[in-house]
Amino acid sequence: MKKVGILGTGSIANVHLDGWKMLPVEIAAHFDIRPEAAQRAASIYGGVACSSLSDFFDQVDLVDICTPAAVHKENVLATAAAGKSMVCEKPLARHLADAQAVVDAVEAAGVRLFVAQVVRFFPQFAKAKSVIDSGAIGKPGVIRTIRAGSFPRVGGNFTSNFYADFNKSGGIILDVGIHDIDFQRWCCGEVERVFARGLTFSGLHECDHALITLKFASGAIGHIECSWAHPPRNWRTRLEIAGDGGIIEWDAFEDAPLLALMNTNDEVGFARATGSPTAPQDNPYYLELKHFLECVEQDKPFLVTPQDGLMAVKVALAAIESERIGKPVDVAAFQA
Repeated sequence: MKKVGILGTGSIANVHLDGWKMLPVEIAAHFDIRPEAAQRAASIYGGVACSSLSDFFDQVDLVDICTPAAVHKENVLATAAAGKSMVCEKPLARHLADAQAVVDAVEAAGVRLFVAQVVRFFPQFAKAKSVIDSGAIGKPGVIRTIRAGSFPRVGGNFTSNFYADFNKSGGIILDVGIHDIDFQRWCCGEVERVFARGLTFSGLHECDHALITLKFASGAIGHIECSWAHPPRNWRTRLEIAGDGGIIEWDAFEDAPLLALMNTNDEVGFARATGSPTAPQDNPYYLELKHFLECVEQDKPFLVTPQDGLMAVKVALAAIESERIGKPVDVAAFQA
């Protein structure tokens, strides 16, 4: 049974720990720069609270990095130096050079890195990808996604948190939009060019609401809406993918499970996502950790590679640059 250690004790760490509890692993250790936070996590989930990273690494086989993006690089490099395979929350890093350093470090150390781009594991999004791969809707031409909610208030505090500091979080595009950047790239391939526009409503951080357009090498066009400007408790996700043989559509605001409409041999067909959003086995955070564990134990490739994580960061940062300068940005030539 693998011993898992959790770096960081924020809200995403709790989500991951609930997933780990459902898997055949031992939650062995916790580390946080606030010792009392690590102790609190250990008292709830088991394992020990470690006072140093060296002690932490001595206790575990696998590492789950749940710290803020601004310190992902130092966490991944330390984990790689300790010879431990790891899962790291998205985004892979806050800056492009740091993301590249992370990819280089795990390759040099010979350890495995899975980037937790969890949207690939949501049943509706995974089903959409399988419908595309089946050829049922033909070649994708346009893909539209929405990921929108209210500004995250950590501990009820609106201003003094990680998300409000653009230099640490990267704002709505790097923290939220990166989910759909990764998903759209998964569906349509490499991004050639990006154009973005954004608005700030609160005045407290760089951008609350952004619209991103992606031009793919395949010729497809992607549209992403990401937002922290919606009312509280009003979270919405939506996807629509149009191919030359049909359309996939899903909206979290709709009750109907209809996912795809395609025209096959002059007959209309449907594909549905059958996963229950309340069933534990359909929890996407559990599914991504289960995938990580199985791939490590069976030496199989990850669904999300370090290169995928790097490219998601690169496209997101190119979108931020496009928003800043008001012009499209060529992704291949972009250097943050």
